[in-house]
Amino acid sequence: MKLKKLIPVTIFCVLISACSSNIADYITHSKSFPYDEIVSSEQIETWGFKKGSYRDTYRDLSISYLYAAPLEKGKIKYSIETDSGQNTTTVALAIDRKALKNSYSGTLILLHGFRASKEFMLNSALYFRLLGFHVVIPDLLGHGESGGNKEYGVGDSKIINRLIDDLIDTGIIENQHIYLLGNSMGSLAAARISQSRQDISGLILQAPMLEFDQAVYLYAKENFPLLSKAISEDEIKIGALTALKEANIRSQDTKIEPLIMNSSIPVLLFTSNTDPISPYDHFKNLDQGHIRVVNLPKRNHPSMAIIGDIEHRILQEWLTPD
Repeated sequence: MKLKKLIPVTIFCVLISACSSNIADYITHSKSFPYDEIVSSEQIETWGFKKGSYRDTYRDLSISYLYAAPLEKGKIKYSIETDSGQNTTTVALAIDRKALKNSYSGTLILLHGFRASKEFMLNSALYFRLLGFHVVIPDLLGHGESGGNKEYGVGDSKIINRLIDDLIDTGIIENQHIYLLGNSMGSLAAARISQSRQDISGLILQAPMLEFDQAVYLYAKENFPLLSKAISEDEIKIGALTALKEANIRSQDTKIEPLIMNSSIPVLLFTSNTDPISPYDHFKNLDQGHIRVVNLPKRNHPSMAIIGDIEHRILQEWLTPD
């Protein structure tokens, strides 16, 4: 199947003539990409996913999530194309549960990126279910069916941390062998959650978001080339910082490197030298001790949310088997 980036032409035209305040408004109010071209609600139900809702009493906000039990048998085979800028990437995976070297157990909590939603993480969730994991996929604040405004992986982390506690208290998951997987902006949320918990076995980060203003500029440069020529880098970054300020978030709070470097939790970080939004060169020097950095060649940014054959081989070695 083909996964396309869906950006309304009308919004693009507004951005071309915009200043930093318009950019901030776009960042703040843009909706999640529709997922109906990649999966239907009926298919999600057929795959055995259930929908839940967590009401956070501290913030009076709701988090929508999907969850599912491990798959005891079966196989996965897919080939998915993703577009970014002028580049198309194909990610393929074919595995049979009976052929797996190891058995695993525990829970994977999967966190999506900016303007995505829980449905965009379903392929990865199916993969981990086949390995033997329970899975939980929340919508970040201001995304999908969750309430509130965007909090860019910072405020989200506090509420999702309490969601995890609630899932443990209600018996949906157990408080052992919990892994956090974050894609792009979701990587920041995952890293911040790991700082608040003692029961996290590892972090899997897919194309982690750079500091927010830099990430927005690189995203605009890749996906809106005319915008990045018509509006200066400084103006775009000011718009990003304005959006953060409106959410009462500091730019330094969106830096992921200190979070994972100052932690003892094992980290598996996937990035690509052909992803201009989260480039391998930015993260390669973090490869040390508890952090493993893996370069996935010929991958664009959206494709990093999909697990392919290369990641499967590496994950089997990295995850702790039963």
